Formats: sequence, C-alpha cells, structure tokens
Amino acid sequence: MARLFSLARNAAAIAVGVLLAGCLAPETIDANIVLEGYKYDMRVETRLADPRAVNAIADGHVFTEQEEDRMRAEERKAARMPGFEGFTYAGEGRFDLVVKLTGELDASGSAIGVPNTRAKSQADNFLSIRRIDDGTIEVSTPEIPERARAELGQIAIVPNGTVAVTVTGTVIETNADETPGFFGGAYRWNISSWDDRVFLKVKPAVD
Repeated sequence: MARLFSLARNAAAIAVGVLLAGCLAPETIDANIVLEGYKYDMRVETRLADPRAVNAIADGHVFTEQEEDRMRAEERKAARMPGFEGFTYAGEGRFDLVVKLTGELDASGSAIGVPNTRAKSQADNFLSIRRIDDGTIEVSTPEIPERARAELGQIAIVPNGTVAVTVTGTVIETNADETPGFFGGAYRWNISSWDDRVFLKVKPAVD
C-alpha cells in the first residue's frame, strides 16, 4: 500500500507514469459492483490525485506548461488499460477516471482492481475483487499505513463517495454501513475518510 500513497517533494518527479507506478489516490469514488457466482460487473467513477503534485502545489509550486503536458500524456498511456472508458487530466495533478469491467474470477488467486486494472497486487489498487484459495470472494480496499494517512491529511487529500456491492451467495463477513433489506439490494459503504475501509467476504452461489 505504501506504493499507492508514496509521496515525494521533488516537483521534477511529478507526472512520470503515475497510473502504472501506483501513485494516485482517490478523492472521490462512486463504485457499483455486481457479483453473480464468480462473474463480476464493476463500474467505477473516480477523481484521482497525484499526492506528489498536490504536495508541490501546497508548497507553492506552479506547474510549467511542460509539466502539464506530461500530465496530459498520461491520458494516452491509459488508453491501453483494460476497462478504461475515460481517463482525463483535470488539472492540478488530478485525473477523472471511468472504468467498466466485466469478467469472471475463473481460478484461485485471480483478481481485478482499480485504478491499475492490469495489476494483480492490491498494493497497486484502492478497490479490488479477489478469489481466495478457499473459493470465497473478497471485495476490499487496503488499510492505509499510519504514516501515509498522516501525510495525505497534511495535503488535504480525503476520499469521499460510495461503494455498493450486490451479491448472489452467502456473505460471510462484512463491515458495510448499510446491508440489503428484506427484498434485496446492495451492501453499501459511505466513504469520508481513510479509516473507511471496504470489506466483504462472500461464498458465491454456483451451480
């Protein structure tokens, strides 16, 4: 997780492969996930911030046109990422991302995540779906190390939004803020701080 929220004060390091390097943190998130057996359907809209860029701005750094161009170049790199419907530079080290992923966790250890949809390691993502060795599925966000959380707080990057998961199967464990009613619905998390983790473990209903 340290890689996702690594911080650097050197402005020259800004905008070098921020997505693939795992250097972006979510400021807003609206995620909807549907799990049917081992099949998943995930749609995520999020605004991502590069902590290094936000930190540099807080220190009074003004982006040069060259640095802004390097940020915009990330859009072209992201076009090759699976599931990306949109990835747009919004200015001041922030990007607007829309991801739509459908597929199947067809083997133990298989996983998918956002924002780095190529990565299998949770260290590169803030929201992941993973098939565990015992056949269960986990939907989760990682725990943020205390030091990284403090640094993010100092430069006012705070996540905000909702994550909703609809499942068919038996939920074994969850820390959801809201659970489905008698007639069904989604498990829902209201995100407003780095302490608001998402965790759901389900035994999927399979034929």
